[in-house]
Amino acid sequence: MTDSQVAFGTASRRRKNFLLLISLLALLTFLAWPTTTAQSPFWEVWVVNEAGQPLEGMTVTLYYHNYSAEAEGHSEQRQTDASGFAVFSPRSLKATRFRRLITTIESAGAGVHASFGPHAHVWASGNGLTGDSVSNGYMTDWEGAPPRMSSTIIAKPQ
Repeated sequence: MTDSQVAFGTASRRRKNFLLLISLLALLTFLAWPTTTAQSPFWEVWVVNEAGQPLEGMTVTLYYHNYSAEAEGHSEQRQTDASGFAVFSPRSLKATRFRRLITTIESAGAGVHASFGPHAHVWASGNGLTGDSVSNGYMTDWEGAPPRMSSTIIAKPQ
């Protein structure tokens, strides 16, 4: 083997190692870079009784959880005003892609009961009444879109 062939092999190996290092740094930067996603929408809620009358003083709860970015969910509560109205501001979450990857893998461990991505729902309770936001016969489950929600909850005796 000539000196030029040895030098070329060493330079080629250095170039491969350099490209591998740059690729690894790019991947680590990508995984460490935080991204922001919606946690819950701007949500307007009206609470009424079975006769359609607004209910004042009902506790409306918003529960939200991003199963692909965090281990625990969150809840907020508001009281309805005289028109049975309560409103929640949108929430967002900033997390690294690495955290999202790990949390998604952990969520997958729940098997058939696993959930992924953002989910939110609202319900109301108080004065011996309770109710959920319902869409098409099922509890309304917000899954990342749209950015605004509007629900009328019919509160019924418990």
